[in-house]
Amino acid sequence: MSAPRFMALALCAMLVVPALAPAAPLAGGAQDAAIDEQALRADMQRMIEQRRRELLPEYERRVRRDGKASADDWLRKRAEELGRRDGATIRRKYDGRRSGAR
Repeated sequence: MSAPRFMALALCAMLVVPALAPAAPLAGGAQDAAIDEQALRADMQRMIEQRRRELLPEYERRVRRDGKASADDWLRKRAEELGRRDGATIRRKYDGRRSGAR
């Protein structure tokens, strides 16, 4: 994997993953929590991969056009913005599960 690809993936994961985590532990029994955690992790991984596919081409274009520092700055800002949005989506989905709605 090239350095720009690794950097893009690492930044996306670093910025997006914390934003996706639910605010509180999932309620329910140990078995329910394990099932919900598996689903949560799978949803988060899908979102990370989707964002990586979306951001990587533009990141690489910006590296070539504007330089690595500028591209890294753009990526940090964009990944944070997307991470907040994706995190809100995940929290809405899993908050209902915590309250007992399935």
